[in-house]
Amino acid sequence: MSLVSPEDLLVQRAHAYHQAMLAANVRLTTPPVSRLRLVSVTPTSSKGDRVTSATAAFSFTVEPADCNAWGTIHGGCVFTLCNAAGKIATAAVAAGAHSIVSTDLTTNYLSAVPHGATVSIEIECLRVTKSIGFLRGTIKDANGALCYISVQNVSFEM
Repeated sequence: MSLVSPEDLLVQRAHAYHQAMLAANVRLTTPPVSRLRLVSVTPTSSKGDRVTSATAAFSFTVEPADCNAWGTIHGGCVFTLCNAAGKIATAAVAAGAHSIVSTDLTTNYLSAVPHGATVSIEIECLRVTKSIGFLRGTIKDANGALCYISVQNVSFEM
């Protein structure tokens, strides 16, 4: 009998939610979300055998369609990526969560990212209650420089 590690279980949940999100919203999901690549999901705290918080790491390569007139990633694209990554991180931690919606999302823009650049996105699901998740995240360039910060709360059903 093989036991699935907590990390593997989180990755499975995150991947399943990402795929379900794309399948359910074929016409509504913007192309950037389909190019968001899950790299890892790492537990950051647990209570007994239940993971209570985790960090989901993603990579994303900026394409010209993601950019504004100055050739850097558009703020709306950044917002969309943080929104989707936050929902995926929530689904990983809150087993069985569905109908995940953002109740608020704040993004701070610190530095521009040009098209062709690959960024790393890390979203930490800090805590989940019976129906609310609390998250924070960062987007960094290939050199590790901080480009964007996000703080997000989501609501969900179990």
